Amino acid sequence: MRAAVLRGGDVILADIPEPSPGPNQLLVEPIATGICGSDLSAWQHTDDFLAAHREADVPGALFDPAHDVVFGHEFTATVTELGTGVVDYAVGDRLVVLPWVVDDDGLTHTVGYCNSKPGGLAERVVIQAGGHLHIPPDVDPVTAAVTEPLATGVNAALRSRIVAGAAAVVTGCGPVGLGAVIELAQRGVHPIVVSDPSELRRTVALAYGADVAVDPRHSDPLSTVAGMIPADTEVFVFEASGARNLLGSLMSVVPPFTRIVIVGSAMEHESIRPVIGILKNVSLEFVGGPGRGEHTYQAFSRTFEHIVERRFDPGLMVTGFAGLDAVSEVFSALRPAAGDEIEHVKVLVRPDLPAGAGVVRCGVE
Repeated sequence: MRAAVLRGGDVILADIPEPSPGPNQLLVEPIATGICGSDLSAWQHTDDFLAAHREADVPGALFDPAHDVVFGHEFTATVTELGTGVVDYAVGDRLVVLPWVVDDDGLTHTVGYCNSKPGGLAERVVIQAGGHLHIPPDVDPVTAAVTEPLATGVNAALRSRIVAGAAAVVTGCGPVGLGAVIELAQRGVHPIVVSDPSELRRTVALAYGADVAVDPRHSDPLSTVAGMIPADTEVFVFEASGARNLLGSLMSVVPPFTRIVIVGSAMEHESIRPVIGILKNVSLEFVGGPGRGEHTYQAFSRTFEHIVERRFDPGLMVTGFAGLDAVSEVFSALRPAAGDEIEHVKVLVRPDLPAGAGVVRCGVE
């Protein structure tokens, strides 16, 4: 079968062996797959990506870069075959996939970061039979693929326990930042000030509930929010950009008692001056995945609830489509050369698209 394979540092289209489901597994055909910022880091900064997961003792995202790996953990899919022991799914079910799989050695992996099991950038994928969300007939299974990346930002808002009456700044309006905006707006938080150098991404953030969107090259989002609120308002900053060396500067400019919730995945080491945080009573909280005591990933189902209830338009953030043969073009478009502006929010890869079309733009202009 066809798959977009990371081989020798390049993403190429290749034929790979067909996977087959084991006990309590599903064989699925991806409908649409997004490319995550983590995928971009695993491609561009492979050594840093793997070192971070080793240091954090998170072996489920480790792979051997000397051998082929197929990325892709943000996807929707149709069930085509059931492994033994599966009871909650049927052939033909359309799912928003919770990306986990157990490899042949018994280690649980994030789908897409495993040499022995292909990720969503393939024609067929094996996943564990648990945690996936059934897509209702009236929900578009293509744009529903934005559920997983948005859930990361929704999770940051949920874990912060922010409530109406507080103010929020969101740095970075990619899918993670947009997820935070969606949840903040649903929780009645105002004002929500977002910051991103991309005009396209700022436009989508405003459509998803932000009150003000600024270009950080020209305007300071912290000064903007300060001019909109009483002096004693609690301020939350949701750092979703993953920009280098940002935490130290944020700590210097936020008002006292600000809570900075970090959800952007910066791979490089960063230095901060802890005494600044102490003097200003600034809190730093790093958020990823289910919180303590969560038996399911609540942000995942919460995000899909927003889609099913039509609280925002997921299609608005989908700015391009590509076939499997154009995945390398998608990677390049999402990590442009220094100084070039990102022209996309989310590009979805669809195996059903004909070869040769490249990346087809759509959505907000």
